[in-house]
Amino acid sequence: MKFALFILASWVEEDPGEQSRIYGEALDQVQYAEELGFDSVWVAEHHSSRYGIFPSLMPIVNYLAAKTKRIRIGTGVSVLPFHNPIFLAEESAMMDLLSHGRLEFGVGRGSANYEYGNFNIDFDSRNKRFQESLDMILGLWTKRGFSYQGEYYQAKDVTIAPSPIQKPHPPVFLAVSRTAASVDMAVSRDLPILTSFSTPEADNLALFDLYSERCKTAGMLDRRDSMPFFRFVYLSDNENEAKEYPRNALTWVRDLATYRRTLGWGNEIDVDLDEWKTVRTEIPSSYESELKNTTYFMTPEQCVERIEFLQKEHGVGYFGASMSFGTMEHARVMKSMELFARDVMPKFR
Repeated sequence: MKFALFILASWVEEDPGEQSRIYGEALDQVQYAEELGFDSVWVAEHHSSRYGIFPSLMPIVNYLAAKTKRIRIGTGVSVLPFHNPIFLAEESAMMDLLSHGRLEFGVGRGSANYEYGNFNIDFDSRNKRFQESLDMILGLWTKRGFSYQGEYYQAKDVTIAPSPIQKPHPPVFLAVSRTAASVDMAVSRDLPILTSFSTPEADNLALFDLYSERCKTAGMLDRRDSMPFFRFVYLSDNENEAKEYPRNALTWVRDLATYRRTLGWGNEIDVDLDEWKTVRTEIPSSYESELKNTTYFMTPEQCVERIEFLQKEHGVGYFGASMSFGTMEHARVMKSMELFARDVMPKFR
């Protein structure tokens, strides 16, 4: 079984000076993940956001590649409609070359309406833009003199340099929503899927099962073993501490996510969440519901049992942990990572 770490780089404080610390802690966590034997690390793209402050993934994954030697580095995800596909194909190929073939290329359409509004991109055009951009990137990675004529993107006799070191190209993962249509899109392209750690476990397992079913029907290779199944994770030897410590961090994440869905443009940086919560109309799930259905806030022994269930009952062969989010303290995150690597991972190697 393989194991991944997901890095959000949340910024909770008012002071922008804390952003440097957050980047430094993210690097520490990635380097420690490599030392502990994690197989991969994934980073998220967000814009005008506190939830995560990596707005462009190629610079950060190149930086992480330069600071590590073995661990694979994934984009989770690059929001394709926000980028020029020729430029992104070049940048990602360069990263794959510089990292000696360690890039995992997760792609998606994004879900934040306000991010599209800020880029002055029609939100309803995201599906078509995404499909065309992915066509372009795959073509530019694998063909010389590539030409393409889409509604939003075009290329005429373009050859990029450098080209990816992985052949025919770096592994591509397609982020899916909770709809069958998004899974069908991945299967039609013969691509594995990525699911969110923020949604209930049962929903994501249903998507994994649907993916396998659709692959069988279409005669496609089922890549379930190569798809990380991500969860919020915090481990402690003390069961009560494991459940209670992440409460404030997860509550902040859920409140912010609820606020983000109300925005058509602007940002989530300047909001006073405490004031907004007095007038909000959508109430997030209770923390107790999150503990039951979504998170892995538990002891290492309990975590082993949960992953055994995923492996035996649902064929999950790749587990991903999002341990640093919201107000989680760096030292506690590092300790949780250590417990996971020491007491959980060896049970499945």
